[in-house]
Parts: sequence; structure tokens; C-alpha cells
Amino acid sequence: MTGGALGLSALSYYFGVTKRFAPAPADSLPAYADAGVGFPVFRAPYLQKDARLAAFLFSADLHRVSALCDQVLNVSESFAYRYIPLTSSVMLVFADMLVSSRDERDALVGFIPETEVSFWVLTVAMQKTQSGVVPHHLAWFLPYLFVDEGNAIATGREVFGFNKQLAQFQKPDEIRRPEFAANVLGFQQFSADAVAKTERLLELKGASSAVSQNDDVVKKQIGDGLMKSARTDLGGGLVEFAARFINDRIPLVFLKQFRDAQDSRKACYQKIIEAPLQVETFHEGGVFLDSYALNIAPLASHPLAQNLGLQLEQKSMLGAWMKVDFVLGNGLAM
Repeated sequence: MTGGALGLSALSYYFGVTKRFAPAPADSLPAYADAGVGFPVFRAPYLQKDARLAAFLFSADLHRVSALCDQVLNVSESFAYRYIPLTSSVMLVFADMLVSSRDERDALVGFIPETEVSFWVLTVAMQKTQSGVVPHHLAWFLPYLFVDEGNAIATGREVFGFNKQLAQFQKPDEIRRPEFAANVLGFQQFSADAVAKTERLLELKGASSAVSQNDDVVKKQIGDGLMKSARTDLGGGLVEFAARFINDRIPLVFLKQFRDAQDSRKACYQKIIEAPLQVETFHEGGVFLDSYALNIAPLASHPLAQNLGLQLEQKSMLGAWMKVDFVLGNGLAM
């Protein structure tokens, strides 16, 4: 299922989600052929029920995060926006949930358990105007998203363009003590005769006390934590813009693309997709009083630290936990 991005998509709730999205107009697209059964690629929207989330803010290298945005999102001059990172930090999110479709047919299939670990980058969508380039809205970019369920990969990639990859997790028993680890099928080094094997990708450790707080307090603390690392090299106007909208609901942004069958160096489809989020129920949540430690393995196949500008070992600047139900709505090609 879509999950993953869905993990902290709930966190986007803490930053809000204005109704910027309208239903797609009727068009001449052919019906999706699924032989009458949507499984495993269910139809949207998607419900994430009983989601247990833990999110941690880590300092990152702004130049590397900017380069990653250019490499993944800003790949065509025809796109409506250019996405640039707002802060010199990234979010690491652990999520454990039950995922289902809200479509009237596919909702009858049931729930799929899903666990995911993802990295989030808060970006500003910059728009070209006659008076110059101006900030238009904020959007969450998820360059890395690891899940433990194949149906989640199929649905997430095919419908939205989530960069979902398969992983195995050591999961915490209680989200208030969210120590976890992720293993992947990967390569320590590339070579013509190398064989992929199961490798430890990352682990998070800590023993911080978890304080319960209401959603408004958690929302403010996370927003304040992000704004502390907001970039200033583009002028105060961008910071002021972000400060005004940091508590609006922030959509997710993806590059949805598929390799062409005749020439796999080309894309037969390539669009920027944004999708809205809506938290239906906030059950409980809070913050961690102390830091958690993140360790990342330097795998050639998964260069997380290199591309995100993270250290192989570093401590979190801020951490929060929550239990919520939320919905990922229909996406919109930008």
C-alpha cells in the first residue's frame, strides 16, 4: 500500500494541509485493467489506521540535499515548479500501521499491515512569474522510503511515484521507545562480479523519556525545530513565507516516472505529482526529552549519508511520537 510516505505524512498534519487540490477533471483516459480485483494496486484514497509514528530531525548538508532535489524533482524545464530545500535538516520517520483503500470496491478487501522507514525533506515550490521566481507553497519530498511489504511498493510506485524499496525491520514494541533497525538487499561495493546480500542499512538507538502532549504543542515544537534550521541565503522573504505556512497542511511531492520498454534510458511517463493528507483522528502523541543516535552503513547501493548530507553517526536534534489515523488523497499532476 501507499504507507511509507504515509508514515510522516501524518506529521504533515502537524504542519497542516490546505485544500489546494481539486478533483481531477473528467478526461479520456482508459480504465485501469485489473480483472475486477484491485489487489495489490488498490484505488485511492488510502486510509492509514492505528498508525504508530516516530519522527526525528537531523542536521544535514544543504548543498547535498539541494543537489538531490535537482537530481530527482527538478529534471524538466516544463515542470510548473522548482523545488528547493527549505532547511538544512531532514526528518527520519518510523511508521507502523494498517493500510486500506477508501474506494467503495477496494475497501471491502481489508487492511494490509505495513512498516516503513523514510527520510523527509521540506521543500519550497518556486514558481516563475513575470516579476521573477517566487515561493508558491511548501511540499514534503521523500527521497528514500523503505517498506516491508511488496503490495505497498507496487501501489506506492504505480499510483504516486513513491520511491519505495524493500527492507526488513527490527521493530520497537512501544512507539514511546522507538529503537529500530533496517536491513536491505544491497552492495557494500559495486563491481562486475559482486553479488548482493542482506546488509544492515541503519539503526536508531536511544533511551529518552517520552512526554505526552496535545497535538497543538507537538505541532508547534516540530515547526519551531524546522524553522531553526531554515536557510537564510535566499533572503528573509523566503523565511517569512515559510513561517506563515509552516502550520498549513503540506502536501507530498513525487517524481512519477516509468522506464520506456524500447529504450530503458528514457522515460515513457514523467510527471511531478503532489498529494494531500488529512489526519482523521489524533489519539495521542508527544516529544522525546533526549536525543536518539542514528547509525548509517556506507553501502554503495544505498548512499543515504552521502546524498542527504548526513553523518554516518549522529544524534537527533528533536524527536516526536504519535498515534493517529490519516488519509492520503488523490494526487494531482503539477
